[in-house]
Amino acid sequence: MSTPIAEGTQSAAQPSSVELAAGTAAFVDEFERWAARRAAAAGATAARLRLLYFLHCQGARKMADLADELEVTPRNVTALVDGLESDGLVRRAAHPSDRRVTLVELTCNRERVASQFETYRSSIAGLFDDLGDADRQTLERLLSLLRDRMRREAAPTPETPHA
Repeated sequence: MSTPIAEGTQSAAQPSSVELAAGTAAFVDEFERWAARRAAAAGATAARLRLLYFLHCQGARKMADLADELEVTPRNVTALVDGLESDGLVRRAAHPSDRRVTLVELTCNRERVASQFETYRSSIAGLFDDLGDADRQTLERLLSLLRDRMRREAAPTPETPHA
């Protein structure tokens, strides 16, 4: 196990994979709290902003499509839509050709949705303002590398043939 390093000094030892995982988890937790505060400053929760912006960009959608796009459970989409509907921002509407399907569509001002989402996105982008070019390139390279690895590991693999 490594020992804590005084601030401002560097260790000759490289962080272990376990230490990097712990540091990443701590960053993700802090980032989510920070981003939630930014979303609130923009006028909504991050989940509400994402749903509204998706409807803004893609038009009316089925609840199942929203769940897939936002990568949340159908129950979470129902709760989000219920809240947004009670606030008068979206409504459920019958599908024009399939009466079994209910669509969710915006009822609020589309420019307001775009403005709120842009305010949120800009405030998130501000986190990276002080990074120099080399740090930005390194961060982008590392994030891309890790995303690609996670996607490869999540991809279905063909079953091994049985002998």
